[in-house]
Amino acid sequence: MAGIRFGIQARLMGGVVLAACLLSALFGWYWLHHEEDALDAALHQRQIRMASIVARGFSAPLWNVDTTTIANLLDAVMADPEVHAIEIHAAGIGAAPMLRERARAAVEPLRLDFDIVHTEPGAPEPKLVGRATLVYTREQVLEKVGETRDFIVELLAGVLTALLVTTGVMLNLLVKRPVSRLGQLAGRVAAGELGARAEVEHHDEIGQLTEQFNAMSAQLQFSSEGLRASEARYRGLFEHATEGIFQIDASGRLLDINRALAQMLGFPDAERPLRLQRPLTQLVRADSRALRRIAMQLLRERRVQQWPLLIESYDGRPLWIELSARLVPVEAGAPRRIEGMVSDISLRHLAEEELKRHRDHLEELVHERTLELSEAKQRAEAANQSKSRFLATMSHEFRTPLNAILGFTQLLQMDASVGPPQQAKVALIRDSGEHLLGLIADVLDMASIEAGKVRLQPAPLDLRALLEVVADSVRVRAELKSLRFATEFDTLPQRVLADGQRLRQVLLNLLSNAVKFTDAGEVVLGVRELRREGSRARLRLAVRDTGIGMSPEQVARLFQPFEQVSEASRRAGGTGLGLSISQELVRLMGGQIEVASTPGQGSLFSVEVVLQVLD
Repeated sequence: MAGIRFGIQARLMGGVVLAACLLSALFGWYWLHHEEDALDAALHQRQIRMASIVARGFSAPLWNVDTTTIANLLDAVMADPEVHAIEIHAAGIGAAPMLRERARAAVEPLRLDFDIVHTEPGAPEPKLVGRATLVYTREQVLEKVGETRDFIVELLAGVLTALLVTTGVMLNLLVKRPVSRLGQLAGRVAAGELGARAEVEHHDEIGQLTEQFNAMSAQLQFSSEGLRASEARYRGLFEHATEGIFQIDASGRLLDINRALAQMLGFPDAERPLRLQRPLTQLVRADSRALRRIAMQLLRERRVQQWPLLIESYDGRPLWIELSARLVPVEAGAPRRIEGMVSDISLRHLAEEELKRHRDHLEELVHERTLELSEAKQRAEAANQSKSRFLATMSHEFRTPLNAILGFTQLLQMDASVGPPQQAKVALIRDSGEHLLGLIADVLDMASIEAGKVRLQPAPLDLRALLEVVADSVRVRAELKSLRFATEFDTLPQRVLADGQRLRQVLLNLLSNAVKFTDAGEVVLGVRELRREGSRARLRLAVRDTGIGMSPEQVARLFQPFEQVSEASRRAGGTGLGLSISQELVRLMGGQIEVASTPGQGSLFSVEVVLQVLD
């Protein structure tokens, strides 16, 4: 049985027969069950009607104790073939009941007990005159059920036979023959007859499958032709490529080689090295260590790319080549193969060697030039440091004569004998001297910062008092230009530890610039506490104005020393060091000046510093 193979027709028919048998069995069972229930119900109704007839018919004879009539009535009841027995119990007929019963045993008897009553004319209630037992047999019901069963079996057998015949014919026409033709088509395609077709007889699922198989056969034919053309093109490229191409097995034996590589290795054509049937390593000579490294990389990474290698060709010529190879993926159990390309890089190698010699010489020249530049840089840095040290130490020498000049001008201004014209000239001398003193102070501050001589000197101070002094110093200049000057001081710590002189210098510089470059509107000094961590408070100091503003390019150059970013800056005068000095001082305090500006709308300079709170 294990070797028996059933075709699709046999399996489909077996499935249809099995399903039909199951449905037929269910249908037959339901039909018989329904028929038997109906016959039993009808039998029960007839038994009830017979009991009613007996109760009415036996009422008067039992009342009158007419045994003859009772006997006749019992015989009449037994005339019904479905009645198996009837039994009457009454007081007037004696202790023994009157019984009629058939000789053979009852088949699944149905017993019904009921009372017999009699009503006299004028009596208020009927009187019980006896009891009866009526027994029916189900023999005829079972006979009819058997006849129905035989009919159903014969009917279903005929239906199943017709179904089997019809199914077999339809399956043969619609399934077996088309599938057989489709199998023959598959065999032809498998045998190499690409493009073979089968006729589509019916446009059903098998017809669609046949059409798809025809399309697949045509596509296979098209792909095969394309593959042959591609193989021909590949073979042409392989044979006529200027680069060397090869294929070897795991032992190194040549499987294929093109003409370019054969000639590169010293053979007249590609057939000669293939006929030798020798490993490639015996046809050319190369360093064994390099070959082992190539083999290890092939095993590890499955490919080698552009590996330079010096070999000796078959005819004894030294040759620099560049090797690229890979392990060809193969199915399990198949022998390994390696394929790759070889390029002759002898000329390139010679050029690289020449270039390396020039590069080595150039590196020597660059090294010498770098040493010269390094020495020049060191000399320049030393000179710059000397300049910074000179300017930082010349503070007293610069300021002493200027202070003397300013002192004498103050004496002249206090002398009443000096007339108004001379007083104006003396005032001009004093203003110019004070301006020059400010310029010298800026230059000396910048020099001191560059020389690293500026150190913060923190001391306890009243922060709000310092801010008020700074504001009062600038307010007068703002009012002279008809500007609104305002302060916005948040709740601030009273006493802090800070370098008051440097903090005042930074704020005065920012406020002075704001007043200088604002012709209308306002200048606002705002200070607020951002947060406090223990005894240290982070403060934000901001100077906002509605002045000329700056572009992003000007902001980028704003803190460069001696830089004046606009024509207005140059007209206003100054050294261009104020903001550079302020930025360096703020950095010493651990912060940085940030700028936000829009041309024509104004600028916002802000500083965040952390101060020690002494409250």
